[in-house]
Amino acid sequence: MDKLKNDPALVKKAVEEMLRYDSPVQLTARWVTQDVVVAGEQLKRGQQVATMLGAANRDAQMFPSPDRLDVRRENAGQHIGFGSGIHYCLGAPLARLEAEIAFSTLLRRLPELALDTQPPVYRKTYVLRGKLCIPLVF
Repeated sequence: MDKLKNDPALVKKAVEEMLRYDSPVQLTARWVTQDVVVAGEQLKRGQQVATMLGAANRDAQMFPSPDRLDVRRENAGQHIGFGSGIHYCLGAPLARLEAEIAFSTLLRRLPELALDTQPPVYRKTYVLRGKLCIPLVF
């Protein structure tokens, strides 16, 4: 939080890193359109596969030290938290803008804002990840 308070220009990059680190969509289902081998596994046309977007966003080959939240991460915007291709979330630009405005406003208007020591409370679901509560102090 201090990094963002000291350098508000980091908010845009921090939003991307938070989307990578704690992706809102964790899992999607897709159907194989043609027989193909992926990582040595034969996938048949018509077969359903689960794509684990949250896991992909923690790929160490793509994101060094993937389990560390780094608001200065240069490639944070290359996450797939909103999907990709024809399945890319149409609301992604609005979600990013809302998050940037919210964080900038909170940091500006509540200079003492900090995370509480209590862990956040998450929804109990495998597909859409989200916090029910983010304990803050100010």
